[in-house]
Parts: sequence; C-alpha cells; structure tokens
Amino acid sequence: MKILKFIGFLVVLVVVIVLVAGAVMKKDFHFERKTTINAPKDRVWNNIVMFENHKKWSQWQQLDPKMKTSISGMDGTVGAKMSWESEHKEVGKGSQTIKSIKDNERIDYDMDLGQGTKPTSYFKVTGDSVKTDVAWGMDAHIGFPFNAIAGIFMTDKAMNEMFDKGLSMLKETSEKTNDTH
Repeated sequence: MKILKFIGFLVVLVVVIVLVAGAVMKKDFHFERKTTINAPKDRVWNNIVMFENHKKWSQWQQLDPKMKTSISGMDGTVGAKMSWESEHKEVGKGSQTIKSIKDNERIDYDMDLGQGTKPTSYFKVTGDSVKTDVAWGMDAHIGFPFNAIAGIFMTDKAMNEMFDKGLSMLKETSEKTNDTH
C-alpha cells in the first residue's frame, strides 16, 4: 500500500512540475542556422525548392531509407506538398507544403509534424555562379503545457545539431553534383 501512495505522489509531483514549467517556459521557438556552399546559387536553389531533390540530402531519408514519401501538386511551386511516413521514431509521419516562394531567394513551408505540432520553416538563399549563402530556419508556437515538454527536446543545442547536419548534407550534395534539376 505504501508503494502505491509513493507512486501516486510521484505522478502528482511530475504533473505539478510540468504545469509549473509550462507556465514559465517560452511558448514560441525560433531556430536558424547558416552555411556557405561552394556551388552556383541555381544548383543549391533547385536542391531546396524541388521536393524530389530532398532525397539527395535529407538527413531523415538517411535515417530511414525505407521511408515512404509522396509529392502532390506541381513540385517546386507554391502549394506543392511532400508527405512522409516512417516507422523510425525520429522520422515519424508528417508533411510540408510550400507556402511561398520569393524571387528564387526565399521559400517558406507550412509543416505538420503530427500531434498538433505545426511549425513553419524557411530557406533564404543568396549567391552567384560560384558561392551560395543559405540560412535555414524554423518557427514554432507550442501551447501550454506541451511547451514544457518541447523545451526539453527542442533545446538550442539539439536543434542546431539537426540544422547543421541538414545544411552539411545540402552543401555536400550541391558541391558534388552537376545536376541542376
């Protein structure tokens, strides 16, 4: 009987901690990382704007080569949507839809990562025929009390590592390929 009371106390304690943490922790998250790629801007842009090209540099595709993806709409245009489904816990199920494209220098996505998580993300691309600067960012609003849990997993360190890895793979792919489609 004492063990049940102890377990009950622990459950209540955890709930109180999550509620208090959720009340004081931030609800809006912003992450952005940048890199320079030694490749023409057009090549880098095509690797970003075309969902079909994401397979070449997606870290999630690398985590689960069996991940199922589908593209609806005209790839590389506003309204195009890429959906994915994976049994790998870090990949999961979700989608991203191209929300806007500005002058082949910025692309914005609406994302659905399941369980009510719907961040927006973007790429900003500037450069010339030799070198390209890329910024990749994400914004998310996570309401109370889920922000407490997100604050544990969406740390600057963890998110920076994720973005840096993706940008590194984009850099490697863009620098080694001659394919611009």
